[in-house]
Amino acid sequence: MLSAIFIFTNCYGQKTEYRLGFSSGLFSFSGVSAEKISFINYSVNYNIAYTNNPYGSQQGFCYGFSGNLKRILKNNFVFGIEAGYERLRSKISIDRVVNYDGILTTQYLVDGKTFLDFSFINLEPFAGYRIISNKSSFDLTAGIDIAYCLDAEEKGEATGANGTTYKTSEDRKTISIDIRPRLQISTGYKNFGVYLGYSFGLPNYKSGYVGGTNEAYASFMRFGFTYLL
Repeated sequence: MLSAIFIFTNCYGQKTEYRLGFSSGLFSFSGVSAEKISFINYSVNYNIAYTNNPYGSQQGFCYGFSGNLKRILKNNFVFGIEAGYERLRSKISIDRVVNYDGILTTQYLVDGKTFLDFSFINLEPFAGYRIISNKSSFDLTAGIDIAYCLDAEEKGEATGANGTTYKTSEDRKTISIDIRPRLQISTGYKNFGVYLGYSFGLPNYKSGYVGGTNEAYASFMRFGFTYLL
């Protein structure tokens, strides 16, 4: 359907742009379950090592690659679609380990952090308006990230005062599709462009959890550069 729209507007539009992009950004979780600090549940006897709450409100560094197709009409209205791959990461600090040996539970003070790493294939239809100033252009757009989760993994590591290191590695995939409304501003000069955008997730990553209040939503500040083909 989108192809048909591009063909239909071909007679009325100014041009079509094709761009390749590299993105970075800061990813974290919001909601009542998103925390800055958590702890590791640990037991050698029961082969247990996991972060009690891996959904961190601290931002982790991300990266991605994308390509987009954008149509610019005579009235400077723009619309298009972007597709790409993104590796997102959130972070939470670890301040203690709760160790269970089969009889007793003991707590140790530690210093560490846990990351939640996600791989997404992302598709974003968008629309907006272009402002032209001298030889530069500014695009203000709104769209929807439709992000398919390939995998999600917890990676934690913390070290105690005695030098003992505790590590975690757990599958943490709880959703298949994340839907994120996205606002973005981009600017271009000749073949090069930069952009800044923000996406906020609608699905609850802890919707399947029981007991207490469980709410964790994606929050993603994205920035990057593009090259016009």
